[in-house]
Amino acid sequence: MPDCSRRTLLGAALALSACATAEPIDPLAGTEWRRSDDENAAPHFPTLAFTERGASGFAGCNRWFSAVTRDATAMQFGNVGMTRMACLAESQAATERNFSDVLERTRGWRMENDELVLLDEAGAQLARFVRNS
Repeated sequence: MPDCSRRTLLGAALALSACATAEPIDPLAGTEWRRSDDENAAPHFPTLAFTERGASGFAGCNRWFSAVTRDATAMQFGNVGMTRMACLAESQAATERNFSDVLERTRGWRMENDELVLLDEAGAQLARFVRNS
């Protein structure tokens, strides 16, 4: 076999092995979402913004942040930190309590019709989000 053919085959093999060992791409990293299933939250809809290792956003009154562990179907938020501004309206406080409960209980996720759905331990829907444009 000519020397250039061996180099071509070796290059192709190295390229394929690099693809096989690369970490999977996280489909949520860099995305932002707004809660869409809590009608009582208007106009203070909670938001999620994902990074490679965490998430942050608006909870209805305060800003929040957390580490997140996730894979293709599982998701769990770590200890959630939150600013401590006083929620003047009871509706904002209720929205924030509800959203905090969602973050605490989340154990899974799925995409459904371009919406992000957070799931509890049994796989039941906790909250639904639309992409924030």
